[in-house]
Formats: sequence, C-alpha cells, structure tokens
Amino acid sequence: MSTRTHRVRRLAVAACAAPLLFTGAAAGVAAAAVPDTVRDSNAGEIVSLVNAERAKAGCSPLTVNPQLTQAAQGHAEDMAKNNLNGHTGSDGSNEEARLAKVGYKWSAWGENVSSGFPDSKGHVDGWLNSAPHKGAMLNCNFTETGVGVSGDRAVQMFARPM
Repeated sequence: MSTRTHRVRRLAVAACAAPLLFTGAAAGVAAAAVPDTVRDSNAGEIVSLVNAERAKAGCSPLTVNPQLTQAAQGHAEDMAKNNLNGHTGSDGSNEEARLAKVGYKWSAWGENVSSGFPDSKGHVDGWLNSAPHKGAMLNCNFTETGVGVSGDRAVQMFARPM
C-alpha cells in the first residue's frame, strides 16, 4: 500500500441495500462515451478505468451526468483549496447537500474521495484496494457518475436517478 495520504469512503442510501445480481452477460460491454467537458481533465480517464472494472464484474457502464460532474468537481475543488480529504465540505456540506444543490433527483447514491495520487490510475487503484470503495464502483445498481479532479484530489459520485 502506498505511503501517500489515502482515505476514501462510500455512502449509499437504503435503496442500495437490496440484493444485487451480478451476471457475466455484460463482459463485452463497451465503455460509455465520455463528453468533451469531462475529457479536459483526468476525470474522463477515471470514468473509463471504472467502467472497465465494472465490465469485468458484469455491470453496465456508468454514463456521465453533468449534475453529478458539477457536484463532484465542486467538492474536489473545495478539498484542494482547503486541504481537505473527506466527505464533509469546508462549509459543512455533505454528499446529499451537494446533490440537492445541483438539483439531482436520486434513488441511490455513493461517493468516493481520495487525495495524494499523481494520476487517475492511482486514484482508481486506491479505491479498488478498499472493499467499501470498490463496492461503490462495482455496484450494478448505480447507472450514472460524475467525476471531479483538482490537483491531487479526486471525487467520484455514483447514482441512480429517480
């Protein structure tokens, strides 16, 4: 394990507590298209890496949602500006507050955050090496994502809309 500072956490609402069926049928699923606005940073690479892992697990690829991207990017910038690494923003906001602020209507959500990695692969590998965070990435109930990157901070929001 890296000696870099690394702390991640995943939260999900009770809607995620239902048993999920993982099938091998999606092994050949191509990664979802990533819009140009996401390709401008390491965020697009994070989406691609996570979708590759989801395909291996039999999950459909996540599609990028602009509202989730806005929420994730805002939190990543706040973490970088205020030297934070966690789910609570400098203003005391939490994940649900960030989703409400961007107007995202969800039935389930999760969030992974990390810091101290120089590139997208480092963030994703860090999450894969933590069972709860890997669980969020490979939760087939989630259908949409948004990623924010600022400096060495990364935030990935996962959700299923209402």
